[in-house]
Amino acid sequence: MDPARLTGGRRAPLLVVAGLEGPPHPGLPLAGALGSTVQCRGLDLPGRAGERRPLQDVQAMAVHLLPSVLVAQPSGGPYQLAGYGSGGIIAYELGRLLRGIGQPVAPVILLDSVLPLAGHPPLQVDPVLAVRELARMRHLACGWQGACRCGVDHSQPLAAQGGRIARALGATDPDHYEEHILAATGVYTAALSALAAYEPGPSDLRVVLIRSADWSNVWGLPSQLARHTSPCLGWELVPLAGLRLHVVATDRPSLFANPTLWEVADIVSHYLTPPSAGAGRPPVPPAVAAWEAMPPPAAEPPAGWTGGLRVSVS
Repeated sequence: MDPARLTGGRRAPLLVVAGLEGPPHPGLPLAGALGSTVQCRGLDLPGRAGERRPLQDVQAMAVHLLPSVLVAQPSGGPYQLAGYGSGGIIAYELGRLLRGIGQPVAPVILLDSVLPLAGHPPLQVDPVLAVRELARMRHLACGWQGACRCGVDHSQPLAAQGGRIARALGATDPDHYEEHILAATGVYTAALSALAAYEPGPSDLRVVLIRSADWSNVWGLPSQLARHTSPCLGWELVPLAGLRLHVVATDRPSLFANPTLWEVADIVSHYLTPPSAGAGRPPVPPAVAAWEAMPPPAAEPPAGWTGGLRVSVS
């Protein structure tokens, strides 16, 4: 599977992993804000396009996506990975796989990616709840776009809006709307089970967490999944080579909406590899300017990273 090209550009591509939500790909608004000089490519959950059965293990998802990453950048690293929501967890596992085969990896960028609580009980399969939550996740993108384009009216019963929901989730053939919804809920349910069982392993990766300040609005979050509520969304508990936290002054549904999107893009661009050895980085946003350079990865992952955490509130 060739990663979907979100924008062009001459740099090493920024590979953005989608999470539980369906189309449109959450990397699209970020790709637009980063501009044409940054090549962004989108990776999606295995099985979304019906090419295989959904996977119920996060590491297996990363293994499935790894060939796409290598194809997107055949010359080798450093690889630039990012992920929105649960896609950030898969991006982190992709980084671990790349390090395992000796490839350099740039700081992995996590966008509102919260870790599930350890020891999570098994989730109950609830197709009706899955359809409702997928429709809500799709509606989040309407906020980013400034107008409702999904066509689903959440003030009305969803049971009477099957066609609208199917189209909102990417279906194009009216004769196969039901099959499309079933496939979408299958991927969603499998991914939820994978996240509930996930426990991140240590790595020598450097991680950048860009999170919204206000998480009081739970619209579009999976209701069955218990999550960390710490400032670093649980990532402070993972042995890493480095963790940087940027807190953006907005609520969670508005992270990719104007004008916050441009601030997020400024932060992301600071961590991207310059186009060539002689080229400089883009202008450093104020939230980052006061920081010293991120230290190189340690030879051995430290036992924790609370003491070396860098925090920026913008």
